[in-house]
Amino acid sequence: MQKILIIKHGSLGDIILSMCSIFSVKNHFKNSKITILTEKKYYELFKNVPVIDNVKFDNRPKFFYFMSYLKLCIWFYKEKFDWVFDLQTSNRTNIYYFIFSLFSDFKWSGIARTCSHPHVNPLRKKMHTLERQKDQLEVAGITSKANFDWSFLKSDISKFKLNNNLFLLVIGGSVHRPQKRWSIKNYVSLIKHLNEKKICPLIIGGESETKYIDKKLFSGLKFKNLVGKTSYFDLAEIARKSKWIVGNDTGPMHLLVQCSKSNTRKIVLFGSQSNPKLCAPRGKNVFIIQKNQINNITLKDILKFLDKKKIELFSDFSYK
Repeated sequence: MQKILIIKHGSLGDIILSMCSIFSVKNHFKNSKITILTEKKYYELFKNVPVIDNVKFDNRPKFFYFMSYLKLCIWFYKEKFDWVFDLQTSNRTNIYYFIFSLFSDFKWSGIARTCSHPHVNPLRKKMHTLERQKDQLEVAGITSKANFDWSFLKSDISKFKLNNNLFLLVIGGSVHRPQKRWSIKNYVSLIKHLNEKKICPLIIGGESETKYIDKKLFSGLKFKNLVGKTSYFDLAEIARKSKWIVGNDTGPMHLLVQCSKSNTRKIVLFGSQSNPKLCAPRGKNVFIIQKNQINNITLKDILKFLDKKKIELFSDFSYK
């Protein structure tokens, strides 16, 4: 049995986009034991991925860098990995390769120039994450794409009392990158329009978004508020019940796109802070709207992607 280490830090969106590569590695090395090196906040997610056997925490240290690196090196030396797949490909993981290679013998797929299987495609930074990682794995001999679904993410969401015909709004976004958020006032305008069509939308977001649900701003509107109340697993189940999803370019949006049905319409809003050609969610019925300033996206821009005939089917005001 081969021992394989996969390195993946980064944002939730990056994690979701890398899942196909993780499954592809397991599909290629069927008789293997896979460990993921990631941040602690992704433990609950990765421990439920069926092809991953172990999760090792690797949060970026703020102090005592030397001791942190030393502990990681001792752990790596004891594990005796046969392969390392660096899906993060950062300066940090290149340092890992340099240190690990001083005292261990292994095969490494990444961007370290002296590693056994370097990904040196000069166009790699212009490739979408999915194509870039696929190209990287091919250098290591992994040429087949794994077929998998997201059914391993399960949750009992009966407590939310949701129907099976949801219109989902994703108002969250990176706390440190407010330019990636369509304004709450814009979402309020969209909710007003949906209410006029007898649609009661469901709103989700992280705990940091609870402050945006202003009572005056949302006064008189009909919606279901689950901001700050859902886990990754809840989102997967909510996605399966959604017919429409509109939201910002954010990690949970990637998860929702992957877990929703193929006929669900997913509308993702982008500003100039990120390039959808490199990092947008991928899937059927995914529509990207991008303007230089995200708040220049208008209600009309979104409505043109909504099927007027199908949207009339939404008429549930049962949410309290």
